Amino acid sequence: MKPTNTMPPSINGSRQRGPLSVRWLLCAAMLGTTISAFGIDSLTLQMAERGTYAAQPPRMLGEVLLLSIKPDVPARFVGARFANESWKVLHPFALNENGVYVLDYEVPEGVREIRYRVVVDGLWIADPENPTVEVDDAGNEISVFVLEKEPVRPIVNPRREADGSLTFTFHGAPGRRVALVADFNNWDPSMSFMDETSPGNYSITLRVSRGSHWYSFFSGGRRILDVRNSETAVDPDGRTVSYFSNPS
Repeated sequence: MKPTNTMPPSINGSRQRGPLSVRWLLCAAMLGTTISAFGIDSLTLQMAERGTYAAQPPRMLGEVLLLSIKPDVPARFVGARFANESWKVLHPFALNENGVYVLDYEVPEGVREIRYRVVVDGLWIADPENPTVEVDDAGNEISVFVLEKEPVRPIVNPRREADGSLTFTFHGAPGRRVALVADFNNWDPSMSFMDETSPGNYSITLRVSRGSHWYSFFSGGRRILDVRNSETAVDPDGRTVSYFSNPS
């Protein structure tokens, strides 16, 4: 069985995502896309890339910092580096059909102040759309963005813990018996029952061998696909199941 990646492509053919305009946020709401405990919807970000008509000040959408720049003259390359990455990683912006360069940056957990610089065709500058600027000891202007609060982050299954174990979460009706069924427990619904950590929220943490694995949740006498995992595959019986690969 081979997993099927269901994430849509971005405007530049990569998985990079871009900022949202208010107009496109309204469109996304009409389509039923949401910003919730599951994080920012990928379709909403797709729409945002195409819906940004002018450069805007940096802003947060879920766990993503959204940057946009529209140079006065055509540019061949726009990128950014961030202080919390020790300025080592160059993040390229994507050019949308409106001539605006857009970049989303997933803010690492625990980081509340973002310091960054922008490069346009080799010239390093502060973000022209961000009025908050610091000057370092070398005289370089650095843009600063301060998060008002810890952002809502997506719930992704499975989540790898520090000790190498994996945590699976499920949301459903409260007071139910929910199990994890998978190739690593012979699809037995009596093997891996999940704990109800709060009303309607279920969780289980366990160790899984290295390699590719397939699973579903089981409740009410039926299997349930994991909506928090976009990777799917088809089992020998023709049923769609969730998929993940455990590197260690």
